[in-house]
Amino acid sequence: MNRILILIIFASQIASGQSKIQHEPERLFNKLDLGKSTAEFIKEHKIKKITFLRDTLLSSSIEFDRNGNSVCEIGMENNSVRKSLRKYDNQNREIETKYFNSDESFKYGYYYKFEDGFRVMYKLKDSLLFRKSGIIKPENIRIYSEYDEDGNLILKNIYTHDNDMKYLLETRFQNNRLYVQYRYEYLDNKKYVTKIQYDDNGTKLSEKRHLDEQEFPTENKLNHYRDENESIFRVDSFDKNENLVKMELFDNDNKLYRLEISNYNSKGQLIKVIKENLKRDLKTEYRYFYNKQNRIETIEKETNGNKEIFRYKYDMF
Repeated sequence: MNRILILIIFASQIASGQSKIQHEPERLFNKLDLGKSTAEFIKEHKIKKITFLRDTLLSSSIEFDRNGNSVCEIGMENNSVRKSLRKYDNQNREIETKYFNSDESFKYGYYYKFEDGFRVMYKLKDSLLFRKSGIIKPENIRIYSEYDEDGNLILKNIYTHDNDMKYLLETRFQNNRLYVQYRYEYLDNKKYVTKIQYDDNGTKLSEKRHLDEQEFPTENKLNHYRDENESIFRVDSFDKNENLVKMELFDNDNKLYRLEISNYNSKGQLIKVIKENLKRDLKTEYRYFYNKQNRIETIEKETNGNKEIFRYKYDMF
């Protein structure tokens, strides 16, 4: 049974309660399972703009073109970058991104070219090469590189996948030197990772294989293990539709310290999430409400008695 990789981002918290999470209304929207890509959802619903409100105050907004691409993003809770603009070519590929300060002055930006299947990223300020990425088919090899201000390669990662896009091998270079490899194996519902470390001369220093994940199909559970001692640090539980319904995190003493429980309606839409930090005695509850078009309309958040309402406003083409 294939599982989508679940990325969990926990916000920093303080003793008196949970601190404000920057652009949280937008972050929660981006984590929703829309049944398709965000761009496809936006295009299908003919959405021109989404405004994200924290109670009644503007948190952020995104404007889209008719293909569902983001063309203008405003972030009122980010004092570093307040606005970003994006352009696309006739093949629907992003070709330019600009970022602006809170006073509307230009901050930095990039433009993109497409060469032999690779997306090459340059700095707008001085046209210096910055990043390069692409996929070599049919071998299913993905390459990602970064460069310094003199155009020298400083980082290069090569990823090899199988036909289901599962990792098989990951090779990392720094300053043109091989320094680590990860080899992935999938055996009997178990995922193993072998880490191979190299010195500055490319000589192998160490090699260690560890159990990384184990799936229990009859229980709809997925265990995640630490690489140093193969102790469990996270357990994910799923419903019959493969929705994540419970996530448990364990410390090095195998004690449960964080818990997340999710509920869904008959349409598979997320309707409630409860997050608990047992060590800090913090509990946050989110309740999700949708309109007749199945678009998220409000999210009510409560943390230890402190309440917020996130509102979502849609402008249509």
